[in-house]
Amino acid sequence: MKQILYFFPLNPVERNTGSISRVLNLLKYFKSRRYNVDFISKQDWGNYTPQSIAAFEQSELADNLWVLKRKPVKKNPITYFFRYKLWHVLFERKLKLAKGSFPNHTTLHLRNQFDAILTKKKYDIIIISYAYWADLIKDNPHIGKSLTIIDTHDLLSSQHQNDVGFDPGVALADELRRLSHFRQIWTISAEETYFFRQFYKEKVRYIPMMMDDPGAGNTTFEQRDFDLIYVATDNPHNLASAEWFFTNVYPLLPKTLRFCVIGTILGHIPENLNNITRVPFAEDLHAYYHRSRVALCPMLTGTGVKVKVVEAMAHGLPVVCSEAGVDGMPEKSNNGCLVANDAAGFAEYIMQLLRDRELYEKQRRLGRDCFIRNFDTQEVYKKIDRALSDSLH
Repeated sequence: MKQILYFFPLNPVERNTGSISRVLNLLKYFKSRRYNVDFISKQDWGNYTPQSIAAFEQSELADNLWVLKRKPVKKNPITYFFRYKLWHVLFERKLKLAKGSFPNHTTLHLRNQFDAILTKKKYDIIIISYAYWADLIKDNPHIGKSLTIIDTHDLLSSQHQNDVGFDPGVALADELRRLSHFRQIWTISAEETYFFRQFYKEKVRYIPMMMDDPGAGNTTFEQRDFDLIYVATDNPHNLASAEWFFTNVYPLLPKTLRFCVIGTILGHIPENLNNITRVPFAEDLHAYYHRSRVALCPMLTGTGVKVKVVEAMAHGLPVVCSEAGVDGMPEKSNNGCLVANDAAGFAEYIMQLLRDRELYEKQRRLGRDCFIRNFDTQEVYKKIDRALSDSLH
């Protein structure tokens, strides 16, 4: 039975981000293929409490869970300096941190804890999530013959381009250096796959997001309660997008339209909009998608595949989005999305879908077909099977 060591910095039981959904689905894949998984995470990134640790253990998605700390407890300043801080500075010099790049979160204390786990057990596969921690395996004598995989999740150089002191040339070179440590590079979007393959053609494996097919539902167009559904958290990209939509697009739409808005983005939407049903949190989105007609994704910025777009496609909802809404998609057209970057065009597409039943059904069908071809769990499982088969057999 194959043994896997899996590093991911967040707590999977929180279930509140697309990256966590990805990890949960990968853990389910490994369980379905009868792999043994030891899971490593970080205390200061993931929200780990005795209750959440117990919840993760009860999920049986991993055999063991280790929650590592970024640095040791600082009880005595002098002892801390000589026993850890001084050695950490030397460790960072050895890593040759690139000034102007995005952060490198690999600390000496993390590396020591990671190495201690490797000395106790041999692993067939070691997976590291995000290039922030790629140097956990750099020049690591304990790796042995393990298949090392970096699950990129994103092009981090792009995510940090607005940081103070950021140098795009330095960051891209540093990101490529970090990825070079691994035997396989897993990408989630079409754009990142193309970019990384220009440098590491044989290493890159396209492993898109996946979800079980929920079906399009049996509720007819007339039976649906909501004309529009908008699902979003309150991250900076969504905040800017929501402000643009409700300032520029919303005034162009009839006030008789019925909106359903779900998620923490609600805290930033005006309270006086009476045609909005507000759902701060929904454990299960299926029912809301099946009660809605058209999905919205007015993203202005952000990289990678938009999870809510794929969810809408899976449920048979046409999507109206800006150009950023189809970022990461393997199919840029005929995918169930109508794309407009200007407010008037965005509003017009919404109204066309609600008034033109033939167009509505066509877009609905295109979205479902695109989902089945690219994101259905069983289709992605085949991609993972091939990726692991290439290196393990």
